[in-house]
Amino acid sequence: MSTAARRPAPPLPAAAARARTVRLVSDDAGLHSTVERVCAAAGAVLLADPPGGPATGTIADMDLVDVRHAVRGRVRPGTVLVGRPEDPGIWDRAADLGGCAVAVLPDAAGWLADLLTARPGGTTGPGGAGRVLGVLGAVGGAGTSTLACWLADRAAHAERPAVLVDADRAGCGIDVLLGLEEQDGLRWPDLLRIGGTVHAEQLWPALARTGRLRWLSWDRSLPDGATAPYAAVLEALRRAAALVVVDLGRAGPGTADTAALCDEVLVLTPRTVRGVLAARWAAGLLTGTTARLVPAGLNVADVDDALAAATTGLAVAGSLRFSGAVPDAAETGRLLEAGRSRRLARDVAGLLGAVGAAP
Repeated sequence: MSTAARRPAPPLPAAAARARTVRLVSDDAGLHSTVERVCAAAGAVLLADPPGGPATGTIADMDLVDVRHAVRGRVRPGTVLVGRPEDPGIWDRAADLGGCAVAVLPDAAGWLADLLTARPGGTTGPGGAGRVLGVLGAVGGAGTSTLACWLADRAAHAERPAVLVDADRAGCGIDVLLGLEEQDGLRWPDLLRIGGTVHAEQLWPALARTGRLRWLSWDRSLPDGATAPYAAVLEALRRAAALVVVDLGRAGPGTADTAALCDEVLVLTPRTVRGVLAARWAAGLLTGTTARLVPAGLNVADVDDALAAATTGLAVAGSLRFSGAVPDAAETGRLLEAGRSRRLARDVAGLLGAVGAAP
């Protein structure tokens, strides 16, 4: 036997000796390829196990399990559920398994790499600088959801990452207003049982979308007492989008906490005596929150901007004119199209400019 054959193998470099191990349970070649690239970038060692087969015998630092093969009782704490954007019910499945983290690949590849390279006590780095803009109705039927849709749509079609968030649970889903209730995508009930930090890279690819606009809606399920994680979700979306528009619904005691999560709130009110008085009451709920007024519709009570501002104590950000075509458009799935008309688009663009969110 030669001297070379008897020579012991050189010791592994210190960095390699400390490499983390990742076990992936999946038979999806695409997922395997994505995870393999992530592990290579993060300096981690990938161990691949076939679904239902015997484990490699090595205890990995992190387990990744394909959502199609995740079985209750066989998923250990700390497991990350992986899947594709088209996989249905991935967030609901994660909740059933005890609140697993979710990585929708390939979009969440960066987040997964950060997770693999994170060290105890480390941080994930600075957050994004997206603005969160709330829209609050002084009275019911003022057009709050309509304006929220138009603001988000205008920003998205100016090629800015924008997302519309439905925070009006009693409204039974802003997806109905968009005419997209049958479209697949994440809804709030999918998130109600997810605890801990919500990451932008997890949420963004799972959101429903129409054109360039992404949206997160409630649905028609009856309230079950679960509290929506508005704070965590809005913070995550702020990191992914330049503008997050939140439909806060009608002003009430329950809206103040969610409104406080916004950088600014537009209070929409009809140009009526009752509407302006209701807007003054709504302004009282927004203590500590930057808010401005948006008078809307026909001026049937001789309520001009100066009077509205003096009554409510809120500066006027701009106005939204009346269009008789909007009610029919809202019932026939053409609401966004109606908001892109020249006259209404000018009003919406003016409001975005007033709050510093102009495209």
